[in-house]
Amino acid sequence: MNDKKRLLDIISLVEPGKSVIDIGTDHGLVPLYLAKNGISSDIMATDISAPSLKKLEDELDDELSMQIKTMVTDGFHGLEKKANQIAIIAGMGGHTIVEIIDENLDFAKSLNYMILASNVATETLRKFLNDNGFIITRDFLTFENGKYYDILKVNPGSDQDLSLADIYYGYENIENHSSLLKEKLDIEYVKNIEFKEDIEKYSQGRAGIDRINERLDAIREVHDRWKLES
Repeated sequence: MNDKKRLLDIISLVEPGKSVIDIGTDHGLVPLYLAKNGISSDIMATDISAPSLKKLEDELDDELSMQIKTMVTDGFHGLEKKANQIAIIAGMGGHTIVEIIDENLDFAKSLNYMILASNVATETLRKFLNDNGFIITRDFLTFENGKYYDILKVNPGSDQDLSLADIYYGYENIENHSSLLKEKLDIEYVKNIEFKEDIEKYSQGRAGIDRINERLDAIREVHDRWKLES
């Protein structure tokens, strides 16, 4: 796990003694770590792919089989509600995570909290959570193998006031002047200016321009907030 910064950051948010659901577990690295390190002894690891899930099942000895159960399923379908239960949904884009939660919204809201990790369309995920009765209590960037990942801890709740910049880039990163966010903003600002120039030159459509302008507005809001705090 030494080269798995993203997974270790996810694991750091799991409180000991929780009943854990790991959605889309694939190789099952998170369940194996949680069980072997005494963080949880009640883990349900799921995946939509039976061959993927077998990679984990082949690692389970008699002791681990008592702590880690597996199920081939899509999202939360067919899972049992338990007390003191949390869920991890990682390794997917923001749109896919939204679909998983939205299809079983009542189940998601019955959980103590969810840990969500995405590197694509996280702004869509944050807006969905903000509009559907969840509070984002942690929201930070991590970096692994050349990619930035957003990691969120989400509780059932309401009335969280997120600005455009918070939705695009995470309030915790902004409040803490995250060095990773500064790097990401520099890259995204240049990239989106170039995209905008290309669309204006070669395309008649406005939809792409509007999305780019919104992201650029979010980047400028972050910079303005940092200037006010300095």
